Amino acid sequence: GRSMFFGSKKFPKIISIAIAIFLFPSTLLYSYGAEKLGMHGNEEADLWAEIADIRFEAAKGHDLQSNIRKETAFRARASYDPVTPGDELDIAGDEKYLASEDYQTATKHWEKAARGFRTLVELDKARTAKENAATAWEAARRTLREAIQIHRMAQEYYEATNNLEKKTAVLGKIARNLERLMEMKIRPIGPVSSLYHPSTLA
Repeated sequence: GRSMFFGSKKFPKIISIAIAIFLFPSTLLYSYGAEKLGMHGNEEADLWAEIADIRFEAAKGHDLQSNIRKETAFRARASYDPVTPGDELDIAGDEKYLASEDYQTATKHWEKAARGFRTLVELDKARTAKENAATAWEAARRTLREAIQIHRMAQEYYEATNNLEKKTAVLGKIARNLERLMEMKIRPIGPVSSLYHPSTLA
Protein backbone atom coordinates (compact mmCIF):
# COMPACT_ATOMS: atom_id res chain seq x y z
CA GLY A 1 0.00 0.00 0.00
CA ARG A 2 2.91 2.32 0.70
CA SER A 3 4.17 2.25 -2.89
CA MET A 4 0.69 3.15 -4.15
CA PHE A 5 0.57 6.52 -2.34
CA PHE A 6 3.67 7.49 -0.39
CA GLY A 7 5.88 6.32 -3.22
CA SER A 8 3.92 8.37 -5.70
CA LYS A 9 5.43 11.53 -7.14
CA LYS A 10 2.07 13.21 -6.67
CA PHE A 11 2.38 13.11 -2.89
CA PRO A 12 4.84 16.06 -2.52
CA LYS A 13 2.67 18.11 -4.87
CA ILE A 14 -0.47 17.32 -2.85
CA ILE A 15 1.29 18.33 0.37
CA SER A 16 2.49 21.59 -1.20
CA ILE A 17 -1.02 22.45 -2.36
CA ALA A 18 -2.45 21.63 1.08
CA ILE A 19 0.12 23.83 2.83
CA ALA A 20 -0.54 26.69 0.41
CA ILE A 21 -4.29 26.46 0.97
CA PHE A 22 -3.76 26.41 4.75
CA LEU A 23 -1.33 29.33 4.84
CA PHE A 24 -2.99 31.63 2.33
CA PRO A 25 -5.80 32.90 4.59
CA SER A 26 -3.44 33.55 7.51
CA THR A 27 -0.97 35.33 5.23
CA LEU A 28 -3.75 37.45 3.82
CA LEU A 29 -5.07 38.26 7.30
CA TYR A 30 -1.58 39.14 8.54
CA SER A 31 -1.04 41.51 5.62
CA TYR A 32 -4.42 43.12 6.21
CA GLY A 33 -3.80 43.34 9.96
CA ALA A 34 -0.40 44.94 9.49
CA GLU A 35 -1.88 47.52 7.17
CA LYS A 36 -4.65 48.25 9.63
CA LEU A 37 -2.16 48.41 12.49
CA GLY A 38 -0.15 51.05 10.67
CA MET A 39 -3.27 53.14 10.19
CA HIS A 40 -4.43 52.41 13.71
CA GLY A 41 -1.19 53.58 15.35
CA ASN A 42 -1.85 57.22 14.61
CA GLU A 43 -5.56 56.92 15.34
CA GLU A 44 -4.86 55.18 18.65
CA ALA A 45 -2.55 57.92 19.92
CA ASP A 46 -5.04 60.61 18.94
CA LEU A 47 -7.85 58.67 20.58
CA TRP A 48 -5.97 58.27 23.86
CA ALA A 49 -5.32 62.02 23.85
CA GLU A 50 -9.00 62.72 23.20
CA ILE A 51 -10.09 60.38 26.01
CA ALA A 52 -7.58 62.05 28.33
CA ASP A 53 -9.07 65.44 27.47
CA ILE A 54 -12.55 64.17 28.33
CA ARG A 55 -11.35 62.67 31.63
CA PHE A 56 -9.59 65.92 32.50
CA GLU A 57 -12.76 67.93 31.84
CA ALA A 58 -14.78 65.51 33.98
CA ALA A 59 -12.23 65.92 36.77
CA LYS A 60 -12.50 69.71 36.56
CA GLY A 61 -16.27 69.35 36.90
CA HIS A 62 -15.94 67.31 40.10
CA ASP A 63 -13.33 69.78 41.34
CA LEU A 64 -15.67 72.74 40.83
CA GLN A 65 -18.68 70.97 42.32
CA SER A 66 -16.63 70.24 45.43
CA ASN A 67 -15.76 73.92 45.82
CA ILE A 68 -19.42 74.87 45.51
CA ARG A 69 -20.47 72.27 48.09
CA LYS A 70 -17.79 73.44 50.50
CA GLU A 71 -18.94 77.06 50.23
CA THR A 72 -22.56 75.97 50.74
CA ALA A 73 -21.60 74.16 53.95
CA PHE A 74 -20.70 77.46 55.65
CA ARG A 75 -23.76 79.39 54.54
CA ALA A 76 -26.68 80.06 56.84
CA ARG A 77 -29.46 77.52 56.37
CA ALA A 78 -33.00 77.01 57.55
CA SER A 79 -33.50 74.88 60.64
CA TYR A 80 -35.66 72.45 58.68
CA ASP A 81 -32.99 71.86 56.01
CA PRO A 82 -32.31 68.08 56.05
CA VAL A 83 -28.80 68.55 54.61
CA THR A 84 -26.36 69.50 57.36
CA PRO A 85 -23.02 71.32 56.94
CA GLY A 86 -21.36 67.98 57.68
CA ASP A 87 -23.25 66.36 54.80
CA GLU A 88 -22.21 69.16 52.45
CA LEU A 89 -18.57 68.73 53.51
CA ASP A 90 -18.81 64.95 53.14
CA ILE A 91 -20.14 65.31 49.59
CA ALA A 92 -17.52 67.97 48.81
CA GLY A 93 -14.80 65.55 49.91
CA ASP A 94 -16.30 62.83 47.73
CA GLU A 95 -16.25 65.18 44.73
CA LYS A 96 -12.57 65.96 45.33
CA TYR A 97 -11.82 62.24 45.48
CA LEU A 98 -13.67 61.65 42.19
CA ALA A 99 -11.75 64.55 40.66
CA SER A 100 -8.47 62.99 41.78
CA GLU A 101 -9.40 59.64 40.27
CA ASP A 102 -10.28 61.24 36.92
CA TYR A 103 -7.10 63.32 36.93
CA GLN A 104 -5.08 60.14 37.53
CA THR A 105 -6.87 58.35 34.71
CA ALA A 106 -6.23 61.31 32.40
CA THR A 107 -2.55 61.07 33.34
CA LYS A 108 -2.45 57.40 32.30
CA HIS A 109 -4.16 58.12 28.99
CA TRP A 110 -1.87 61.03 28.16
CA GLU A 111 1.12 58.83 28.92
CA LYS A 112 -0.23 56.27 26.43
CA ALA A 113 -0.80 59.02 23.87
CA ALA A 114 2.74 60.34 24.40
CA ARG A 115 4.24 56.89 23.83
CA GLY A 116 2.16 56.47 20.69
CA PHE A 117 3.17 59.85 19.29
CA ARG A 118 6.82 59.20 20.13
CA THR A 119 6.66 55.89 18.23
CA LEU A 120 5.21 57.75 15.26
CA VAL A 121 7.97 60.39 15.62
CA GLU A 122 5.40 63.12 16.22
CA LEU A 123 7.56 64.81 18.83
CA ASP A 124 5.53 67.99 19.28
CA LYS A 125 2.41 65.99 20.06
CA ALA A 126 4.42 63.70 22.34
CA ARG A 127 5.79 66.69 24.25
CA THR A 128 2.33 68.23 24.63
CA ALA A 129 0.88 64.94 25.87
CA LYS A 130 3.73 64.63 28.39
CA GLU A 131 3.12 68.16 29.67
CA ASN A 132 -0.61 67.46 29.97
CA ALA A 133 0.17 64.27 31.89
CA ALA A 134 2.32 66.23 34.36
CA THR A 135 -0.44 68.82 34.85
CA ALA A 136 -3.06 66.13 35.45
CA TRP A 137 -0.78 64.29 37.87
CA GLU A 138 -0.23 67.38 40.01
CA ALA A 139 -3.98 68.07 39.95
CA ALA A 140 -4.64 64.51 41.10
CA ARG A 141 -2.34 64.93 44.08
CA ARG A 142 -3.78 68.33 44.96
CA THR A 143 -7.41 67.21 44.87
CA LEU A 144 -6.65 64.10 46.90
CA ARG A 145 -5.00 66.22 49.61
CA GLU A 146 -8.00 68.56 49.54
CA ALA A 147 -10.36 65.56 49.82
CA ILE A 148 -8.55 64.50 53.00
CA GLN A 149 -8.79 68.01 54.44
CA ILE A 150 -12.51 68.38 53.65
CA HIS A 151 -13.42 64.93 54.95
CA ARG A 152 -11.60 65.76 58.20
CA MET A 153 -13.77 68.85 58.51
CA ALA A 154 -16.83 66.63 58.06
CA GLN A 155 -15.46 64.27 60.71
CA GLU A 156 -15.16 67.16 63.18
CA TYR A 157 -18.74 68.20 62.49
CA TYR A 158 -20.07 64.68 63.05
CA GLU A 159 -18.05 64.41 66.27
CA ALA A 160 -19.52 67.68 67.50
CA THR A 161 -23.06 66.53 66.71
CA ASN A 162 -22.50 62.98 68.08
CA ASN A 163 -23.35 61.35 64.75
CA LEU A 164 -21.40 58.13 65.17
CA GLU A 165 -22.68 56.47 61.99
CA LYS A 166 -21.65 59.28 59.66
CA LYS A 167 -18.42 59.91 61.56
CA THR A 168 -17.45 56.25 61.10
CA ALA A 169 -18.26 56.37 57.37
CA VAL A 170 -16.20 59.51 56.81
CA LEU A 171 -13.26 58.05 58.77
CA GLY A 172 -13.22 55.20 56.28
CA LYS A 173 -13.02 57.72 53.44
CA ILE A 174 -10.15 59.56 55.11
CA ALA A 175 -8.25 56.29 55.50
CA ARG A 176 -8.92 55.41 51.83
CA ASN A 177 -7.73 58.84 50.69
CA LEU A 178 -4.55 58.62 52.75
CA GLU A 179 -3.84 55.13 51.39
CA ARG A 180 -4.39 56.39 47.85
CA LEU A 181 -2.03 59.31 48.45
CA MET A 182 0.64 56.92 49.73
CA GLU A 183 0.20 54.74 46.65
CA MET A 184 0.72 57.78 44.45
CA LYS A 185 3.95 58.62 46.26
CA ILE A 186 5.27 55.04 46.16
CA ARG A 187 4.13 54.09 42.64
CA PRO A 188 3.77 57.21 40.49
CA ILE A 189 1.95 56.77 37.20
CA GLY A 190 4.24 56.93 34.20
CA PRO A 191 7.77 58.37 34.03
CA VAL A 192 6.62 61.69 35.46
CA SER A 193 9.87 62.21 37.36
CA SER A 194 11.83 62.08 34.09
CA LEU A 195 9.26 64.07 32.17
CA TYR A 196 11.62 66.58 30.66
CA HIS A 197 14.65 64.35 30.34
CA PRO A 198 16.00 64.63 26.79
CA SER A 199 15.56 60.89 26.24
CA THR A 200 11.79 61.21 26.70
CA LEU A 201 11.55 63.84 23.99
CA ALA A 202 13.91 62.30 21.45
